Amino acid sequence: MNSMRDSVFLALGACIALAVQIIFAPAVSILGSMPNFLVVFVGVASMFRPSDASVVTAFFLGMAFDLVASGTPGVMACLLTVAAFVSARASVILGNDTLSVSLLISMAASLFVEVCYALFYVATTDVTAFDAILLRGLPCALYDCAVCLIVMPLLSAAFARQAPRRSAPESSTIRLR
Repeated sequence: MNSMRDSVFLALGACIALAVQIIFAPAVSILGSMPNFLVVFVGVASMFRPSDASVVTAFFLGMAFDLVASGTPGVMACLLTVAAFVSARASVILGNDTLSVSLLISMAASLFVEVCYALFYVATTDVTAFDAILLRGLPCALYDCAVCLIVMPLLSAAFARQAPRRSAPESSTIRLR
């Protein structure tokens, strides 16, 4: 029963993240950089629920984004799937339920997705690697990390209310619950 509840909760969260990405992200763009709420959701959700459902949700969320945002179908789906898988496994291996480890994992996932997405544009268009990585990939990854600082406590509280398999990340000075 908990597995079904987790799957429904992940699907609902993914729909909300997609809606926020499409509606809100363009409005908060700074010098052409905008946050990717999908990367943040996938990175954080896969740490709190390291299951196959988070990886499948990441794939369908990425595919929906590719189709809605006129991207190349499959690119964001692949990147989000890999990010979800690696975040979930890193959380299981490295996760000592501290805020710092959780933030490092989500920041690494954001950096991976944004830089790989920029490299895809380098390979498929006439954009230079400097422009793609330093002017788009890295600023977007930093923006994702800033959004993660806001989203992580919210998702931590939401997942903790559902079926607490794992406790929320905490540190000696900051507690998320």
